[in-house]
Amino acid sequence: MGCSKKAFNTIHANTFEFYKELHEIVDREPIGLFDPELRGLAAAIDIQKGKPFEPDDRMRRIPTEAVAVANATARSIWLKPRDKSAYLYPNSGWFTAFIGGDYQWLRDKGKGGRYLDARTMFFYIATVNTPAMVLKLVGKGSQYAQNMTDTDGNILDGAKTYRLRIPANVPAKDFWSVVAYDPQTRSKLQTGQPLPSKNNKRDDLIANNDGSVTLYFGPKAPQGKERNWVETIPGKGWFVVLRLYGPLEPWFDKSWQPGEIVLVK
Repeated sequence: MGCSKKAFNTIHANTFEFYKELHEIVDREPIGLFDPELRGLAAAIDIQKGKPFEPDDRMRRIPTEAVAVANATARSIWLKPRDKSAYLYPNSGWFTAFIGGDYQWLRDKGKGGRYLDARTMFFYIATVNTPAMVLKLVGKGSQYAQNMTDTDGNILDGAKTYRLRIPANVPAKDFWSVVAYDPQTRSKLQTGQPLPSKNNKRDDLIANNDGSVTLYFGPKAPQGKERNWVETIPGKGWFVVLRLYGPLEPWFDKSWQPGEIVLVK
């Protein structure tokens, strides 16, 4: 069943309520869902299967501060990664959600242990990971890239207008799309448009003479560019995810590269 026109919240709390959610899961699910180490961490703050979660004032203050710090840390890791290996191209804002190319986030095939920052970045924005997400499957599955900044390195501003050029011959056997998201919820940006995205199969996009497509993002559509425009909200940031379905070799060898997001001045 499609959910495009249904409103619902899938975001975990970033306040003390998070621990109540965690307690509910620990208490409800089979004990083997979490290994003893994770269960031990939860028990250290009085979250244990079969026991009520009734922290005193002291045990409320400590996690309240901790969840605020953890949320800010995760957002910083994700929004503008410091790890240069996250970026797909030199001097580019496009980066991958899978730093290190391992769906288990193991450094050097496990010799360097688990890359915790890379795992944090992925799960702050996404929910499920699979081996297929990092495999090179030419013509099958999908590949993703995300971008939060313009060519000056500034975080995208919903009050301003930007353009993004998608070069011709996009290496996608099935179709490609660009979707605008809300950095607070990590869900699609809620605007006056039913879908804050452009899709080369669904949308009647205006192509340039060389076959490329220039997309526009801003609170108002540039005159004559309405078909290529995605609405943004003043006072709210945004980011985009580029999706290629049935990715082809030029994506993997990087001989094809999406344009950068340019502020229209």
